[in-house]
Amino acid sequence: MTLERLVTQAQFLDSAQLEMLEEMAQALQQPCEVRLHPNSDLAGGAFSDYFLNRLKIHHATSEEKFKKASFEYAFIAAARYAGLSAHKTKSQTFQGADAVVDGVRWSLKTEASASISRASIVVSKFSEARWIRDCETPGDFARECVPRFLAHLDEYDRIATLRAFSAGPERVHYELVEIPKELLMRAADLTEGDFTARTKNGGSSALVRDASGLAFKLVLDGSVEKVTLSRLPVKHCWSHASWTVPTIPEDEE
Repeated sequence: MTLERLVTQAQFLDSAQLEMLEEMAQALQQPCEVRLHPNSDLAGGAFSDYFLNRLKIHHATSEEKFKKASFEYAFIAAARYAGLSAHKTKSQTFQGADAVVDGVRWSLKTEASASISRASIVVSKFSEARWIRDCETPGDFARECVPRFLAHLDEYDRIATLRAFSAGPERVHYELVEIPKELLMRAADLTEGDFTARTKNGGSSALVRDASGLAFKLVLDGSVEKVTLSRLPVKHCWSHASWTVPTIPEDEE
């Protein structure tokens, strides 16, 4: 949009809308820290510029960190701005890919808990798992979990998670990290002996290992019937980019 078109559009806004527009304009001018991995095939200059501005506009009116839906739409919009073909999968309840970019199916996750670790990743909801209720023994968990886990992985090609950290007063640090699909596929090696006995909440867990040691912990949460991944080392993943942006001051909420 050119400056002339923006001025024209502004003439039709009321005073509250103009004030909001001014807040967003001020936010877009705020200095931010940006780091791009030189070998990233995703977060190049155009993608990063657009995604950063989405973060700036979001935090011009909110301290709340990006949630999954916000991440999905910003990811798709940034990809389009970078000249790529991108769209969201149609069903809100689809368990596989969240976005398709130039034919590549992406699963998109977010992590923003107060206890977030710099060294390891948690995927709080890898997939739904209503079948957990029917499992009683470690053998049941192994028989049901492994093929379902691998089938879920087949539904997409790449996995990215947007990790959000508090970075001091009124600042949030975001990291766009890709989890190698090959790492998650190590779950194919799990056997009955790797799963714990059924817990009080009806679940189980197993440690997934690779040649270097622990790959991640797979948790079958019976209380909410979902699969969670934890203790996944960041050093085994790929960092595409990071952005540190200011948030709305607390006294202005």
